[in-house]
Amino acid sequence: MVSLPVIQACIADAERRQEEIWLIARSSGQAALAERIEGLAGSVSEDAFDPTQADGLVVDLRDHRLQRDHWWGSPEFDRTVGPLSINEILDRIGTDFGIDADFARPVPLLARPRPEVSDVVVLVTETDGPSKRWPAERWTSLAAQIHHAGGDARMVTRYGATPDLRDTGIREIHAPSPGDAVDLLTSCRAVVGVDTGLTHIAAQQVTPTVTITRDRPVFYRPWPHCRAVIGNRCDDDCVSIERERAYNRSGSLRGLEWKPQACPVAGRCLDPVSPDRVMRALEGLL
Repeated sequence: MVSLPVIQACIADAERRQEEIWLIARSSGQAALAERIEGLAGSVSEDAFDPTQADGLVVDLRDHRLQRDHWWGSPEFDRTVGPLSINEILDRIGTDFGIDADFARPVPLLARPRPEVSDVVVLVTETDGPSKRWPAERWTSLAAQIHHAGGDARMVTRYGATPDLRDTGIREIHAPSPGDAVDLLTSCRAVVGVDTGLTHIAAQQVTPTVTITRDRPVFYRPWPHCRAVIGNRCDDDCVSIERERAYNRSGSLRGLEWKPQACPVAGRCLDPVSPDRVMRALEGLL
């Protein structure tokens, strides 16, 4: 998702040359979103793709020193390269590949309107990263503040809420597929979410988006419709675990089996992020 400006620049260049651009999808989620990228000819699974047999130019954005040398946002990365944001990182990578991408403003994915959610503030509460979780009671407090202000807050789930959020009383709204999520996150009034894929989709769709994130927020994209409420740096134990599990040196994700790792300090990096701070950020966008 965050690489989309580079992909869109490749598509625009290919259209001028009357050629096709295909996405090498490294996950089922990427493949499902390919049809929402305007101008893309299609996608092919990385597992089924042999770059040595490709009839044309293959651009692998992972095959770059900024990707390989250090885990993005790590202390080592910041000391060596500087505290770059994801847009700045990808701009440099794209430039080195000869791709002139525009990160000044996002070009949304194709979406089908859902007028029935136009007044809903969607809460993205779930993530595969345990260190990014915000406590259930804080989501409850935020939802109450949104309702008190005359809004409608609902949490998005694929099939159902996790046990810790099921008893909060926050109404659910289901998005069982990536395409459903794009439609929902494009059509709603605003999005508040942890630093995860659905929140990044909302930002790409130019939906007013507040991201709850630990410090350092490398994946935050500071567009006018986006805000970040930032917590503390991760605990040293957490940083150590993340360093051991980093896979940045791998040019390919074939065979990668990613498993969530319990945070050794119960995600306390987000302790400074209060519902009041998040509500103020949200009100500043609406």
